[in-house]
Amino acid sequence: MKKLLPLLLMLILLAGCVEYDEELWLNPDGSGKAKLRLIHRSNYANTQEIMRKAELPGIHLQDSQVSRTGPYVVYSVSFKFDDIESFNNVNDQLSAADFWGSITLNKMPDGNIVFKRRISLGSQEQEEDVLGDILEGIYSQQQTQHPVWTYKLHVPWKILTANTAADYIDQKGKTVLWKYDTLQMWNKYELMVVEMKRGVSWLVYLLGSGVAILLGFFVWWLIRIRRKSHLLDWLTHKKASEAAPSSDRDPQ
Repeated sequence: MKKLLPLLLMLILLAGCVEYDEELWLNPDGSGKAKLRLIHRSNYANTQEIMRKAELPGIHLQDSQVSRTGPYVVYSVSFKFDDIESFNNVNDQLSAADFWGSITLNKMPDGNIVFKRRISLGSQEQEEDVLGDILEGIYSQQQTQHPVWTYKLHVPWKILTANTAADYIDQKGKTVLWKYDTLQMWNKYELMVVEMKRGVSWLVYLLGSGVAILLGFFVWWLIRIRRKSHLLDWLTHKKASEAAPSSDRDPQ
């Protein structure tokens, strides 16, 4: 029975949630922005829920559009977030279809940054449930097209590895794409993982350029002094005079 309720919820949710698309931009400090689209089968648009999420701490709504295509409601939302914790807090009501999941961003001992995000669908219980298998079979037979969840991530660092198809990794554009067929996700979770390497900070480049400019100016100044300075000639002459025998300097 513990597994039955999530399965029933999932059947209801997936009958309405046809597709979920998300594009996420991540900044080095953990802040960022996101743009998502959710298609849901419903008789009314739940705009109140969007506004409630927009009032959460660290969340800044930029745009929200709701449209209808036949029996489906299409939500298009874009927002900014102050940090990863604020982004995760949007998901305050976990359900059988947890397409939002949660994100972690950790620095490893070697200095690399690892991004992880866990999403899930259905019950996560490990024990066998015959009734759950029956419901799964019914759903599979009734659904001719299964919802696809798509995630595109923009990262600020060099991508080393990611657990997705090679064609979905854009090293130059620093983006990673994942696509999940919900039929294959039944009663399990998926983990998106990206390992990245931090580059040299722009501040280091700026300081290095400043040092190089000062060093170049110093070398130029030495060359100019050596070629044109009367002071240098006087010092050279005085040094030569001091090195000469005393008889040459003060004849008796």
